[in-house]
Amino acid sequence: MTATPNLHEMRRQSTREALRRAALASFASRGFSNVTVTELAREAGVTERTFFRHFPTKEAVLFQDYETQVEWLADALARRPKSESVFDAVLAGIAGFPYDLEVVRQAATARTELISAERIAGHLRVVQSSFAGVLTDFVRMRYADLPDIDLVAEVAGAAIAAVLVVAVENWGRNGCVDDLGEITAASMMLLRSGFAVLS
Repeated sequence: MTATPNLHEMRRQSTREALRRAALASFASRGFSNVTVTELAREAGVTERTFFRHFPTKEAVLFQDYETQVEWLADALARRPKSESVFDAVLAGIAGFPYDLEVVRQAATARTELISAERIAGHLRVVQSSFAGVLTDFVRMRYADLPDIDLVAEVAGAAIAAVLVVAVENWGRNGCVDDLGEITAASMMLLRSGFAVLS
C-alpha cells in the first residue's frame, strides 16, 4: 500500500524537475521575459495545467531550489539527535541535502541575471518566511521547557532563516564559484558568535 504513494511522489518530483530544467535552459538561451508557460510545458512534454500544478508562476521556477530545501530541512531536523545544538542540527541537515549543484547554480544565476532585484526580494521574503516557520517549530519542540519559548523560537527561526537565504543569495551574486557549504557555515558562525567580529 505504501509503494503507490512513493511511486506517485517520485513521478511528481520527476515532472517538476523536468519542468525546472526545461525552464532554466529556455531562460538562459532566450531570456526570462521571452519564454511563455505554454512553451515551457511543451518543452517538458506536459500540459500547461500540469505546469501550474507544480509552479504557481513562471518566476516560481527560479526559486524551486529553496522550496525543495524547506521541505527537506523539516524532515532532516526531525531526525537530528537532541544532543546537537540548533546550529549544528541545521548545518548537518543542510549538508545532507541531496541537491544537484549545477541546477542550483543555474537557478541562482538566472535569478540574478533575469529578474529584477525587487522581484527577487519579494520571492525571498516568502521563502525566508517558510524557512522561519520550519525552524521556529523545530526550536519550539526541541526546547519546549524553556521560559518564553515562543519568543525564543520565533527569534531563532527568523534569524537562522535569514542567514540561510542570505548565504545562498550571496553565493549566487558572486557567480556561484565558491563552496556553498562553506559560505553557509561561515554565515551561521557569524550568527552563532553574536557577530563577535563586529565587537
